[in-house]
Amino acid sequence: MKKLARIATTSLATLEPFAPPYNLSEPDPAETFARGLALIDAAGAQHADLVCLPETFAAAGLPSARIAEVAEPIDGPSFAALSARARANRINLVAGAFLKRAGGIENVSVLFGRDGELIGTYAKRHPTEGEIEGGVRPGSAVGVFDTDIGRIGLAICFDLNWRDLWAAMKAEGADIVAWISAYEGGFPLQAYACLHDFVVVSAVQSYTGKIIDRSGKVLAATSRWGRLVSVNLDLDQRWFHTDGQAEKLLAVQARYGDRLLVETRGEEHLFFISRLDPALSLDEVVKAFGLIELGNYLARCTAAQERGGPSAPVHGTSRD
Repeated sequence: MKKLARIATTSLATLEPFAPPYNLSEPDPAETFARGLALIDAAGAQHADLVCLPETFAAAGLPSARIAEVAEPIDGPSFAALSARARANRINLVAGAFLKRAGGIENVSVLFGRDGELIGTYAKRHPTEGEIEGGVRPGSAVGVFDTDIGRIGLAICFDLNWRDLWAAMKAEGADIVAWISAYEGGFPLQAYACLHDFVVVSAVQSYTGKIIDRSGKVLAATSRWGRLVSVNLDLDQRWFHTDGQAEKLLAVQARYGDRLLVETRGEEHLFFISRLDPALSLDEVVKAFGLIELGNYLARCTAAQERGGPSAPVHGTSRD
């Protein structure tokens, strides 16, 4: 059973190398890095299980010509400071940086565990032309790693535009995708969350970082004034179609009361059940009411279509 987790994300409002009023402050790598550490501490004070910092966050607003200047090896001081902050706050941490390797520079997302150990590193597979001109080489591997709150996939900024990467993270069992970026990304993040049935957490150099649940719903977002948001999520949330099951919802709510949350999507004919009580098993709820989860229902429908005849009945009548 996956756990209830508190997820936090951030934004910096550092867009371009301009002085105020176009930005809240003119970008300076040392000051921006310190701001990032302060955001980790604030997320730790909220007892978050995961916090995400944006793509190459300390270098936010710097021109590509300065990439080599700020790149560090994996044992460099910035990575050591991030590791120490994760350990001090007992928090899983995703953060972006330029990594200096023997073969060149990579734009990476690093994942540190609660003990400060480096769990995994993902190199951006799809850098922009400007990054490549600045010396960044593309990565090749898909990055999905085990943590104590589930499997976390890593993606960076321009990766948003390559659908195969998102499908690959799903195939490798991602429960959460941490997409760190310079820009907001917009609706495709919600579409990927819904289509691939994983949580998407965006952390951005600009204004609006988001926490998006598996249905594609934006649960929380940062703003110009709020650099950090966090929400509690049930990573064991279940999906169901309303066919033959919608009439059971009131009985579910009556039996379990404030131990769970039922949410409905009228246009999609879907509903979702999430735990509020960590001691509650959603397997128990499904069994008690004979509920059929969405994936199983679709598989039954597919089997019936292939047979060309009726499947076992689902009580009620579909209008789809």
